[in-house]
Amino acid sequence: MQRPIFSAAPPSGDYILNPTGVSWGVRRTNGDGSALAISDGARHKKTAVAAMLSLAESDKTDAWEPAGPGSFRLVQRYRRSD
Repeated sequence: MQRPIFSAAPPSGDYILNPTGVSWGVRRTNGDGSALAISDGARHKKTAVAAMLSLAESDKTDAWEPAGPGSFRLVQRYRRSD
């Protein structure tokens, strides 16, 4: 069984699931603590997660979701570990 991986600041270029109240969005980290909105307004979490995973896979980066204040949990790793 693999343990969950947590981070306070996902690496630059990674995708983050973003709850926006009644909808979901996807953001891409800039590496300086900020993030660029990629998509917003998905009604269902599954739709936003599918978009996030597709983007992360095509860019060979990782996908994260919020795990509490200032903490993120790795959803899927696509980055190569050298």
